Amino acid sequence: QAILELEQETFDAIRNKDSERLGRILDEAFIYRSPTGPDARKDEFIKAVTSLPVKLLSVWGENLQVNIYGETAVLTGVQHARVETEGGKEAVSSVAFTDIFVKRPNGWAMTLAFGVELNTATTQSTTDEK
Repeated sequence: QAILELEQETFDAIRNKDSERLGRILDEAFIYRSPTGPDARKDEFIKAVTSLPVKLLSVWGENLQVNIYGETAVLTGVQHARVETEGGKEAVSSVAFTDIFVKRPNGWAMTLAFGVELNTATTQSTTDEK
């Protein structure tokens, strides 16, 4: 349950582009990895999230599953983000992910995140187009 709560806190921090909150969740040795780009360390990941050029309307997870192996927890699922683009359109991106947490003296910390983009779909216009 603690890992699922921490993941929800991560989703909220991403949605709010909250660098302080992300800084508390992510381990100092944190790495974000994807098959399409170079690894991003903690500071690079936080900078990328907080400088996203779109408005994040919501971020949520589906099919979340946690396995705990002693001092290590593995969480898998799909993260969805609903965003408003520059043109006033809404789009939803979906990323299949694996997050690795390690138990530290002050609680769990995310040490690795691996994400694979599944799709991005434009869903509707949020402004009147003439």
